[in-house]
Amino acid sequence: MGDVPSAIDRYTDIPADVRARLKERMKRLDYDDLVSIRRDGIEGGRGYDPEIRDMYFGSGRVCHSVTRSRWTTDQQERGLVYCESGQCILVPTVCRNVSRITPVAAAAPPAAADAGGPPDELAFAPPGAGPSTPGDPAAVGPNVLPSGTPPGAPDGGGLIGPPIAIPTFPIIPGGILPVGPTPPITPVPEPQTWALWAAGLVALGIFRLRRRKGSNTTQASNGAR
Repeated sequence: MGDVPSAIDRYTDIPADVRARLKERMKRLDYDDLVSIRRDGIEGGRGYDPEIRDMYFGSGRVCHSVTRSRWTTDQQERGLVYCESGQCILVPTVCRNVSRITPVAAAAPPAAADAGGPPDELAFAPPGAGPSTPGDPAAVGPNVLPSGTPPGAPDGGGLIGPPIAIPTFPIIPGGILPVGPTPPITPVPEPQTWALWAAGLVALGIFRLRRRKGSNTTQASNGAR
């Protein structure tokens, strides 16, 4: 087949300085890639067009168009690739002929789904997340309302009596509150009722006092006789 590096000089379209660097590297076996030549492509660390062209073999023998159509899908052959300034030379390790191949750019990685950064975190729990776990004081047990003026009280006065405990039920999935029994609420007397009771007690006391004084006067008169 002759001198392998000297076959590079037959590629006159390649600049002389590029050919010189290729020949020097081929003498040192300073290759760029070790590829697998298959029927439908050339597989290696880089990407290459599957076409093999301008094959030099023997002494002055050249084949401009190379086909691998008779190869089986399992058939393969190893080869060394030397590249300089975009010009790549393929040298199979078995027959050691010299051919040209074309490098291709690798496929660009898919763009990120969100170039602006990670998605924002939820500021609140989603609805329908399920019932709260046992022991959660916010969802299990009654909430006690403090004593004081209830919203919308017409007289502005405070509540009389102990605070009223209203039970709170956990929210089931779907945001629906279960219907539970409501404890009876003791009616609170209005201030006017308390005033009437007090006035009645005072009047009753005065009446009894006067009646007692009248009884004592009558007994004294009867004793004097």
